[in-house]
Amino acid sequence: MRKRDPALRQKLLSCAHRIECSDGAEALRIRRLAAEAGVSVGTLYNYFESKQDVLLALTEEYWKNALLELQSHITNERFSAQVRQIYGFLCGKMNDCARTFMQSLPESAEEGYIRMASMQAAFRSVLLQRIDEDALIRSGIWRGGFSKEAFIEFVFSNIIALMRRGGEIDFLIQIVERVLYESEQEGQETKDGTGIGGDNF
Repeated sequence: MRKRDPALRQKLLSCAHRIECSDGAEALRIRRLAAEAGVSVGTLYNYFESKQDVLLALTEEYWKNALLELQSHITNERFSAQVRQIYGFLCGKMNDCARTFMQSLPESAEEGYIRMASMQAAFRSVLLQRIDEDALIRSGIWRGGFSKEAFIEFVFSNIIALMRRGGEIDFLIQIVERVLYESEQEGQETKDGTGIGGDNF
């Protein structure tokens, strides 16, 4: 395989971004991308295997840039409030084009998630670091099969799903609040319908 030129790869991604944003995902085709970038179709295939591959690369680029900026925008000490800040920041960074990229990727595209493994790992790492630093979390909750890592995976997966469809994060925040900070006594009151929220949860 010929040596790849990083500058040309970035040019291809910039052209793809422009096509996607101006004309939509359907308009992003390999032949059009090659023509607008001024390269042959064969050259383009040296960088990307398919349209799906281009979309994945664009999504990876979005996450890489967003995660580089994320840490400095988190100011709350409470993890549940940080999750809200993280979601708000990422949604703010995600313009219409970036959301289109994510929505264009099939839910079942396992190879896509494998390709983005490093970005996912970096995001999980941010969440793990933040939950470790929250001194307000009640003690003894990480036991048995209920691990901190599994909880972070739950939070991570829901953030991604909400970002894909542009959903509200309030219910996820309620879950995080009740799991991390609610005492057993408060939990019993909620179950009995005498606490905050009654039997709505």
